[in-house]
Amino acid sequence: MLFRELPAAVSVMALLLSGLTGCDSPTTTRTATDPGTPPFTAANGESPATPGSVAVAKGAAAPTETGAPLPDSLHLISPGRAGRLRLGMTEKRLKNVVSADLLTPTTYQDRDGRRLPAYELRDAQHPEAPATILHLIGDSAGGFRVRRIRIYSSQYRTAEGIGVGSPFGAARQNLGLTRIRNTPAGLAAVSGEVQLAWVIDPNSLPNKPPEQIQSSEIPPAARITGVLLYK
Repeated sequence: MLFRELPAAVSVMALLLSGLTGCDSPTTTRTATDPGTPPFTAANGESPATPGSVAVAKGAAAPTETGAPLPDSLHLISPGRAGRLRLGMTEKRLKNVVSADLLTPTTYQDRDGRRLPAYELRDAQHPEAPATILHLIGDSAGGFRVRRIRIYSSQYRTAEGIGVGSPFGAARQNLGLTRIRNTPAGLAAVSGEVQLAWVIDPNSLPNKPPEQIQSSEIPPAARITGVLLYK
């Protein structure tokens, strides 16, 4: 009697195991060559997705560039901020958070030809590093505030470890690409969602006028020589 009922029990057990396996199976599959992410730049140059932008905006953990150093809080780049520096902060506030002996007054010329104040900021922790340039806007009556931040020191990096010295491909993959534009600082690739622009080493660009270079022509291995923060 026991042997007669055994095949039926085995069949029921097989069905139960099959059901459990189906619950654990993923609804989609990926291959090594298909990471399941959309392209970062469409044919028209617009970015349909900007992977990593949420991590930069919120300071959350994200995949980092292999071997890249991660910044401390004084050198962390995020949208509108570089350490204690913040776009829109008043000149008075700037002098409250930065020692006066680290600031060297200078000027810059805007698109309208106006000569406006600026500062060169030395890094107290890394005095050998290139100075960070702070462009101000405003007037003497209403006061001045920080308009742009230009970073040339490799100490400043995003939460993904991307900064001066990183390959352009790492910035494009992690932070997306909206467009490229020619700036006074050089040809820059703009990550619009996180309001960062990456100045590209001109020696690694095609031998043609900057305004004729397409984003697809920038080699992934091209090095970033500057980071621009803007609003």
